[in-house]
Amino acid sequence: MKRRVVITGCGVVTPAGTELDPFWSALMSGSCFIAPLRGFSCLGMEGLMGAEVELPAADALPPEVDLDERRSRCAALALAAARRAWTDAAWPPGADLGSVGVVMGSTMAEERQVTDLSDRGKTRAQAHPGHWLDSLDAGFLVRANNHRLPALIAAQHELGGPVMLNATACSSGNAATAWAYDLVASGAATAMLAGGADSFTRLIYAGFHRMGALSKSVCRPFDRRRDGVSFGEGAAMVMLEDLEHARRRGARIYAELAGYGVSNDAHHITAPEPNGEGFARAMNQALTSTGTAAGEISYVSAHGTGTPYNDVGEARAMKAVFAERARQIPISSIKSMIGHTNGAAGAIETVACALALGHQAVPPTANLEEPDPECDLDCVPGRGREMRVETCLNLGAGFGGFNVCVLLKRVP
Repeated sequence: MKRRVVITGCGVVTPAGTELDPFWSALMSGSCFIAPLRGFSCLGMEGLMGAEVELPAADALPPEVDLDERRSRCAALALAAARRAWTDAAWPPGADLGSVGVVMGSTMAEERQVTDLSDRGKTRAQAHPGHWLDSLDAGFLVRANNHRLPALIAAQHELGGPVMLNATACSSGNAATAWAYDLVASGAATAMLAGGADSFTRLIYAGFHRMGALSKSVCRPFDRRRDGVSFGEGAAMVMLEDLEHARRRGARIYAELAGYGVSNDAHHITAPEPNGEGFARAMNQALTSTGTAAGEISYVSAHGTGTPYNDVGEARAMKAVFAERARQIPISSIKSMIGHTNGAAGAIETVACALALGHQAVPPTANLEEPDPECDLDCVPGRGREMRVETCLNLGAGFGGFNVCVLLKRVP
């Protein structure tokens, strides 16, 4: 028998805040954190914009994790978010952790480490032909291993359950949450930390620059003047737990993760299917697999990247799934405020949905001033909106056309 799965802990490390209350307040205010970058540069691309995280000093990596925290920023973000979710879940001291694990999602993970190793190797080889290996310390392979993100979290909390890394581009955070849901729902795990993390990398900025997909100003989802993606960095984790186990230990319950839907566009390596058919299949599957009627959906957290094709595709998918009611369901994109955080995006948006259910309000789409006629939906411009929220869909998409839609419900 499939178990019901609930969220009992949330942790965020975002440009909008590194604790839940400031994060939620910032989202509801419609504040935009996309600005000229201070702590990251990319040669030949001066004037980069993005949404940076101000990581508290208490979240600095210990020396045994890495000697250079700038290269391991993704690990620092992931560990900080996991620590917050773990603390928030108030797991009992001395409890059996043999069936508690981690599923982490990331797009680039420790790409900074790999780039650094490549740069150092090239410089060393030019200066000392045949001796470049001498520049590498014995731990370089461990630092450049992307799986170390969930492994470090598991070691931090002494978790003995499944420990996995998921990489499905920008849908990685949602896919990791869905994977963790299956493990708990099937009984393979009692609880799972699930989420995503990504930091700024040269490869991300250079690649999107060459594709002409970077916004020249700020992210404007669903706006007629939108011109591309604005990036952010960050991490988020949730504690997914068997409902009965959570109730027995008296845990606070944010929301029920009722299930999910997945689909693939099979259309283009970067562009979504123009009519949003892949988005629609994922949303319909989430509804069907959870026994939820389309009329029950209160709010949709959009992928909302601010690119012309993505936003129109999502709008068309909404109309395909919800018909005439599509224009009555609030839909918004928090990427308009904190940028596109890549593999962390779906995880941060899952936390936002859980908080929306708890606060009975939904966050806005910032920077939306001239709505695109092709995106004629209720995109909640300006500030957040207080309203009745019972069920949320959180839609994420990634390169290659992989879509994941998770469905959350309020637990009375």
